[in-house]
Amino acid sequence: MLISGDNRMSRISACLEAAHHFLLSEKEAVAIVEHLISAIGENWRAVCEEADLTETDRTLLWGRQFLNSFSFDDLKGEFAELTKIGNKNLLL
Repeated sequence: MLISGDNRMSRISACLEAAHHFLLSEKEAVAIVEHLISAIGENWRAVCEEADLTETDRTLLWGRQFLNSFSFDDLKGEFAELTKIGNKNLLL
């Protein structure tokens, strides 16, 4: 997904690096990412139930299309906490 420049990597770091294009501070961008990761984890089961997804479909989507570990791979330093939040939600 192209967000900024020519970086098409589906990584959270790309979103954070592009935050200024959307008039967001780094702190605001991190807060949005934290909220989205938590919301996905907290609502996953209910949304799957509502969509009447089979267990197979849920398994195929979870961790691949939603909260894919690759999207967290290069988060370091102050952003490493986002990886922890993602990992916690993957275990829900």
